[in-house]
Amino acid sequence: MLKRKGYRSFDSFEPAKTGEPYFEYGGVNYIMTRQAKEAPNPDYTDPNHFREIIKGFSAFHKAASFGELREFSDFCGKNTTESFKAQELRLKKLKRLVYRKKRLDDIDYMFLKNYEYYYRLTREALEGLCGLGYDKEDAEAFRQGTMAVNNADEETMLLYPDGLYFTELLKLTIAPRLEDLRLIINRYLKKCFKPEISVCEIVRLYSEKNPLTERQLKLLYYLLLFPERYIKTYSDYYQKGHVFTPVYVKEAVNKIVAEQEKNYIYISELIK
Repeated sequence: MLKRKGYRSFDSFEPAKTGEPYFEYGGVNYIMTRQAKEAPNPDYTDPNHFREIIKGFSAFHKAASFGELREFSDFCGKNTTESFKAQELRLKKLKRLVYRKKRLDDIDYMFLKNYEYYYRLTREALEGLCGLGYDKEDAEAFRQGTMAVNNADEETMLLYPDGLYFTELLKLTIAPRLEDLRLIINRYLKKCFKPEISVCEIVRLYSEKNPLTERQLKLLYYLLLFPERYIKTYSDYYQKGHVFTPVYVKEAVNKIVAEQEKNYIYISELIK
């Protein structure tokens, strides 16, 4: 990884506590270990691989709880409810932007057609998170020193016979473990139009080493309900100088809308 980033001074290093060469580069700490054996990246579309992803994140969250330390204050992540509120305002601004246009195109009509539905989902998710006190999860994560990976890309994981290994942890923050669960479930639903593993099985596998409370299951439901992907797609199109072609946006939005009902039914199992 250091070589890929352009680091060349391997002849100058400090020994880590375990004796391996230790380097600091670009504000990130690296420990050089023996060459790892080749291993594939996990595949979200393979049920067995996805089960290993779930168990890997569960084990990581259980191990990466270091207690409240002053040094960890620099690792605090974003406040999710505040981020969602900002996205709600962005969605409302996009509506005003479209209404001010003198001439509407197909994408504008698509946006207005679906606006009320997605705004309702946005409000329901926010009210649920605030009503259940999601901010308490942030406070508890800081008290426990719980680290979240904040990255669900399969390219940042390797699947060995004894389980999942993370190859990049550059996005680590102190955050509720529900944040990582939201990422991997959303990615699973994006990759698999017909998911073979139910959300209840995901929770069961995760909870084998790291149980979730009934309240946390409801919070996870509201996190998954929030239409972040929908808002981001339109926001990128309208507010970034139309860097995406209309054809791409149409296809992306149609895909999101087509999957919405399926995904809603899927995650609703969390609160039954």
